[in-house]
Amino acid sequence: MQTSLQAAIESVYQAFSDVDRPQSIKGCPCCLKDKQISILLAKPLRMLSPDDLTDYGSSVLLTVGAVEDFLYFLPRILEILATDSGWWPNPEVVLHRVKDAGYREWPSGRKLSVLSYLQEIISELLSRESDGYELDSWICALGILQTDLGSYLQLIAANPRRLIEYYEVNSQALTFGWMQNSFWSGAIAGEKFVVEWFKSAEITGLINQQYGLT
Repeated sequence: MQTSLQAAIESVYQAFSDVDRPQSIKGCPCCLKDKQISILLAKPLRMLSPDDLTDYGSSVLLTVGAVEDFLYFLPRILEILATDSGWWPNPEVVLHRVKDAGYREWPSGRKLSVLSYLQEIISELLSRESDGYELDSWICALGILQTDLGSYLQLIAANPRRLIEYYEVNSQALTFGWMQNSFWSGAIAGEKFVVEWFKSAEITGLINQQYGLT
């Protein structure tokens, strides 16, 4: 992990440090068992494991928990997302919960810490080779959060290898005018924006260049 991403994660912890530890977590017992709740309430935040937070993170603000406890656990959830690419819930689910938790009305310090974290996540992904699916997941998540996708897409366009990886994940779906990631159903406007970006003369030209077609 890049030092800048580590620093961004620490900034998130600091920005949410005034959120009190929850005294209880309410919800459907089929989604979160009493033992799991006990672990979440007893362990220090930074010691909660991915397994400890999987069921909570998957169901929070649906059948489990409330905004108040979600904001307490959010720094650790974001840290896990940054360090465990195979963790469930995935970025799309987590950022949907962030949006549902009233992200746009948060104090500026909290919003800025999350935005800095997201920028560093994308920077980290662009710095290393991948199969394109992780980058695709995060861009979709950003669309769900309704952030400025244009600035992130510019970074991808400036990195030919990552652009091709991202394109190849979506190339078949793009022929039909949509993205392959089904989570875009929660952000139709964002999906349309990315599709139009792929179809633009600039990006089409860059892709063709990489395939030796121009």
